[in-house]
Amino acid sequence: MTLRDAATICLIRAAHHGPEVLMVQRPDTATFMSSAWVFPGGAVDETDQAQEGLWPLQAAALRELVEETGIWLSTDGEQVTDKRPTGAAVFDEAPVPLDGERLRFFAHWITPVPLPIRFDTRFFATEVSRRVDALVDGKELVDAAWLDPAIALERADGGDWLIAFPTRQVLQVLAGHDSVGALLESLPDPAGVEPVQPRIAVADDAVRILLPTDPGFDEAGESEDDPELLARAMAVADAGGEVPAELRKA
Repeated sequence: MTLRDAATICLIRAAHHGPEVLMVQRPDTATFMSSAWVFPGGAVDETDQAQEGLWPLQAAALRELVEETGIWLSTDGEQVTDKRPTGAAVFDEAPVPLDGERLRFFAHWITPVPLPIRFDTRFFATEVSRRVDALVDGKELVDAAWLDPAIALERADGGDWLIAFPTRQVLQVLAGHDSVGALLESLPDPAGVEPVQPRIAVADDAVRILLPTDPGFDEAGESEDDPELLARAMAVADAGGEVPAELRKA
């Protein structure tokens, strides 16, 4: 499957109980990860490649944030408006230049080989003020929430929220800090971030995603070239078996 560059942005703000992160929900009609809770973001396009002074992945993160939530991160601070241009118009209509320097690259995840839609995704983090909130349009996104990363994990573990595997892993990195400063200081040095490409293991009633440190990871690699692997994974999904969000259907 084609591997597309993508960028995701984790907005973090201070709250009385500790750091909060912004998560948004995809509609149940989406063809990919329907109803899943995610961080704002999306694939890099030609518009992002053309932005002077911005790494295309930074540009994609900033553009998608505007398109999805109405939040503009500029060199003059933060703005939230219901003005929702798309593509090149995001950069052309920005009152002041969007600010890629404030984005901290901290994680790099690659979708497992057999999955039908694959992304090579970089995750960025940045702090915003408490006045910043998301304005979802009810179409591309249907809900938004600021919450403690640990609470998001609890909702996923309890079955209340559908969250994709890499999003869960990133939430674990963001959870457990007393302040935004401590959270940001805990993130890895961007120069040392290595890509992580999990593998999938298909059983009769479940599809699991494995990390390099998980038992069965090497064996899963041996089956990645199996042309029937995706079909078997989708059969588990069709039968109502346990599958990751990446394989859920609308």
